[in-house]
Amino acid sequence: MTLPLLEIYFGAFAEKDAERRGELLAGCLTPNAAILGHSQVFVGYAAISEKIAGFHGNFPDCRLVLASGFFTFENIVRFGNAIVRMDGSVVARGETLMEFAQDGRICRVVPFWEMSLPPLPGGWPEHLAVPPAPKVPTAA
Repeated sequence: MTLPLLEIYFGAFAEKDAERRGELLAGCLTPNAAILGHSQVFVGYAAISEKIAGFHGNFPDCRLVLASGFFTFENIVRFGNAIVRMDGSVVARGETLMEFAQDGRICRVVPFWEMSLPPLPGGWPEHLAVPPAPKVPTAA
C-alpha cells in the first residue's frame, strides 16, 4: 500500500469530469477492481466511475476524505474515511477495508458507513458471547 496510490483513489472520488476520473481510476485500480456498495457491487472502471458520479449527485459539494491512519496486514489495509461538505462539516463517517493486488493496485474496496451491528441472534449460546456488562449499584 502506498500513500500516492490512495491519493489517486481519493482524487478520483473528487473528480467530476468522467474522462479524467477514468484515467485516475486506471492509475490506482486493477481493471476488474470492485467496490462493494450497500446493495450493489461495482466492478471495473466504468461501473466505479458511475458510482462516483452517483456520489456527486447524492452528496453535491461534498468530498470523500481520509479520516485516520492505517492498520495494515499483508495486502489488506483498514482506515477511517468521511464525507465532508465544503465548509468542513462531516456528513458521514465510516471505515474502509481495501485489498491490494500483486501489482500493488487496489482490487477490492469494502466501505462501512456509520452502521451499528444488530444484537446477537436469539438463542445464541451464552458461552460463545460477550458476557453482559455488570450492573452498577446506584446510591439509595
